[in-house]
Amino acid sequence: MQLPEYINDQELIASLKQGDEIAYNYIFRHHWKTLYVQAYAKLQSREAAEEIVQELFMTLWEKRNELFIDNIEHYLRVALRNKCIDNIRKKVVKDKYWTYYRTFIPGYSNPVQDTVAFNNLMDAVETGLAAMPEKTKQIFVLNRLEGKSVTDIARTTHLSVKTVEYHLTKCMKFLRGHLKDFFVLLGALSCIQRFF
Repeated sequence: MQLPEYINDQELIASLKQGDEIAYNYIFRHHWKTLYVQAYAKLQSREAAEEIVQELFMTLWEKRNELFIDNIEHYLRVALRNKCIDNIRKKVVKDKYWTYYRTFIPGYSNPVQDTVAFNNLMDAVETGLAAMPEKTKQIFVLNRLEGKSVTDIARTTHLSVKTVEYHLTKCMKFLRGHLKDFFVLLGALSCIQRFF
């Protein structure tokens, strides 16, 4: 399915916004392989690369009327980069939580059950963090996962020490309430609360 030669980027984007499936298919066929190769180079996982590119094109179609696009190639490249960064960040956070979990949770007897429990806990943590303002979430990650001091965070985020402490207190209080069922379920409230 080819679009006429005379169509430029602006006409292509206009056709897409009007729900033209031919325009969408053209964009998909023209850009899918390049985006997949770029995603694979960053993530080193076929499944993750395919999933991210698929999500990107689903978002392009579903939100076509809300997106501000001047240059389709530039838009797709930037959107892909952002999705890859989010994917890598989530993986790093999950790996750090998993390391902590294995280190501090006693009674390691059933690895499959522990992995399921950990994944459920991580889903709950991610849901809780998603409900937090971006700045609060950023400060939590810097402090609890990257081990940065309140003073260092204040310096790098250009906030006062008191403001950083406020964000941390707010996040910790919210997460403790949000995760209380998991603490009881795991029987490790005192160990996890040192982290949260």
